[in-house]
Amino acid sequence: MVVRRRKKTNKLRGKRHHGKGNTKNRRGSGIRGGVGKAGSHKHKYSKYYTEFGIKIRLKPKDKGDNINISELENYLEKKLKKELVAKNNEVFVVDGKKCGLHKILGRGNTKIKVETKNVKVTPDAKTKIETAGGKTE
Repeated sequence: MVVRRRKKTNKLRGKRHHGKGNTKNRRGSGIRGGVGKAGSHKHKYSKYYTEFGIKIRLKPKDKGDNINISELENYLEKKLKKELVAKNNEVFVVDGKKCGLHKILGRGNTKIKVETKNVKVTPDAKTKIETAGGKTE
């Protein structure tokens, strides 16, 4: 024979809390004190106080390689093997966006001829490149 049982809600009729503790606990996120970082300046302060006053900054993006003129010959030969730099009649044609070169700096000397595009060149490096027979844009 089947045993008849009363439903739980019927058992709890007349009782204020219906087995859920305080009446506040039945509301949304009541017992947790809010969702996420709600109350971080009030009742959850001790949990989050280490995060206050810290500003998170994004890291700067890598613009490319900065190279001195003295290192330029070895750099261009490596890039020539990977076919990132072209060579026309003893003249290296360098496109900075293609080969990942950002700036050419002026320390050292060069004898190679270089044509640059989309590359920043310091004034010292510009004069040294032009005296060797190259061009800069």
